[in-house]
Amino acid sequence: MMTGGSLTRRVVSPLQFLMLIQLDQEPKYGYEMLKSLRAEFDGVWELKTGTFYPALRRLEARGFVETEMQEEKEFYNLTERGRELLEQLSSCMMQDYTFIDRYFTTVIKNMPSAFKDRLFELIKSMSQQGLNVYSNLPFFLARMDREKKLETLEHIRSLLRTHLETVDDLYQSIVDGGMG
Repeated sequence: MMTGGSLTRRVVSPLQFLMLIQLDQEPKYGYEMLKSLRAEFDGVWELKTGTFYPALRRLEARGFVETEMQEEKEFYNLTERGRELLEQLSSCMMQDYTFIDRYFTTVIKNMPSAFKDRLFELIKSMSQQGLNVYSNLPFFLARMDREKKLETLEHIRSLLRTHLETVDDLYQSIVDGGMG
């Protein structure tokens, strides 16, 4: 049972977790990783070299990554210990998501009206900015076989239908004079 918060924060920083994920695919040199993360978080998080490289060196010092010189560049590889850590962290993600879901459910149920108004404004803003978690599905599905992709998408479709039915029911209830 999780006591709250993310395991990744206790073992590695969120930045280091992103580094491990990048290195799981193939060896990379530091600046390549830094540029990729800067592009992913453009306008949201300005990742500095003074933050990036010390975090990478700490992963190396702890034996999760190793350096190899290739064409006068330091390439970083995930070690076996790093792969094991990444596997452990990945297996704990469900606990993290469950905690986050329950945390936000509790916050939303108990928040004052003024906070709910701000949350509504945030949701509207996200909608207007075109933020869409489902746009990341191609990345999520990339390493799955065809049957797993179809199973995953059918499950998501089912969940969305259920959520839409809930929204439609609430909407209709208000239109009909309920939930005053």
